[in-house]
Amino acid sequence: MLESLKSFYQSGKTLPEDFRRLYLEGLRREIFKREDDILHSLYSDLGKPAAEAYASEVSFVLSEIKYILKNLHRWMKPQKVKTPLMFWPAKSTVLPSPKGVVLILGPWNYPFQLLMAPFIGALAAGNCAVLKSSRYAPSTSKIMEEIVKNCFEPGHCWFVSGDEEGARKLVEQNWDHIFFTGSTETGRKIMLKAAESLTPVTLELGGKNPCIVFDDADIKISAERIAWGKFFNAGQTCIAPDTVYCSQNIKEKFIEYLRDTVTRFYGVSPEKSPDYGRIVNSQHVKRLASYLENGCGVISGGRYDEESLYFEPTIIDDVSESAAIMKEEIFGPILPVIGFKHTDDLITELGKKPSPLALYIFSRNKKLQKKIMQALTSGSVGINETIKQGASHHLPFGGIGESGTGMYHGKASFDCFTHFKSVLSSGFTGPGFHYPPYGKTVNLLKKAARIFY
Repeated sequence: MLESLKSFYQSGKTLPEDFRRLYLEGLRREIFKREDDILHSLYSDLGKPAAEAYASEVSFVLSEIKYILKNLHRWMKPQKVKTPLMFWPAKSTVLPSPKGVVLILGPWNYPFQLLMAPFIGALAAGNCAVLKSSRYAPSTSKIMEEIVKNCFEPGHCWFVSGDEEGARKLVEQNWDHIFFTGSTETGRKIMLKAAESLTPVTLELGGKNPCIVFDDADIKISAERIAWGKFFNAGQTCIAPDTVYCSQNIKEKFIEYLRDTVTRFYGVSPEKSPDYGRIVNSQHVKRLASYLENGCGVISGGRYDEESLYFEPTIIDDVSESAAIMKEEIFGPILPVIGFKHTDDLITELGKKPSPLALYIFSRNKKLQKKIMQALTSGSVGINETIKQGASHHLPFGGIGESGTGMYHGKASFDCFTHFKSVLSSGFTGPGFHYPPYGKTVNLLKKAARIFY
């Protein structure tokens, strides 16, 4: 498989803009043709409501293709840059070039979007690619495999499904770039393996995304936006608010609004709501349930059913910092609400934790917003909003530290899979003062430095 991909890439077929456009447009047509199949598969794998599935998966991918096609010609053009005077009459350019044959490993929580979005960037940049889906999303994997087979020649792009052993063997091969979305633990293993062959990697990981609500925030709107961001896809979103840190002055009122919002969104029996998703498998249901067994104060929710993979939207408080739920990424519909009194003390505590993929600030005070953003490191920031920053083609998306390395979406996706080759081009005429014997060259250089620098 890998040899056929390398042979296809070395043929130069992927280099022309027309070739890249042809396959991006073909992929877009196939997605439109299969959009109902994709929605059904996402419901089968995750119980994902059609509106959530279309907005966050199908529509996102289609809009990403449109945005990239609109800008591809400009992005592919060699960029002229200035040349130092002493190099005259040379010219300098930066040439966007494909990296080669790339491996893209997708997760299960947004199985279509999080595999197809980087794939689109790889295609736009002129690469050949292998796509590896998660075994926990078998129905969506099957549809994606059919789409890839219908749209691409085998030497151009391959789709692979399988278990962890298959993924491990893939990572061990010699790639020109590896793009992985998933857990920090697995990302660390991939980076270690890639380091053996000095393969560049992009890691889109996770983390415990703090959400800070100050007492000058609009409590009702804050509760709505936090509840939506947290319980969208049943909390299985890498940039979902993980824990709310709420000013002690408004905590009680905030929790009241939060409970009312959950009921308004999903009814008194969320298990009957067509707008609430399911947990991916029983193992994750058990993991989430274990968090509630360690003395957490359940304010609302807490019910679950392993057989139907249902876990109720749950709000908890009175959680010790030593509890497992405060140390591990929750990745599910449990929302701890922790009160705080002093902003500086909170900043100090959060600053000790690994850098999250997202940070959320709810406040009208712009100076306070700026203070928090400067004090705390994170991959992205949402101010008086949640998760929407991850859906903009104009904003690069990625983590920092334990939440990942590298960025994509829009132009950043093209850049992610592109090597920007520096080119200095000169003719056969020009001064030769820089050749030995140097004589008084150093004096000339010193004088030039005083003039120009």
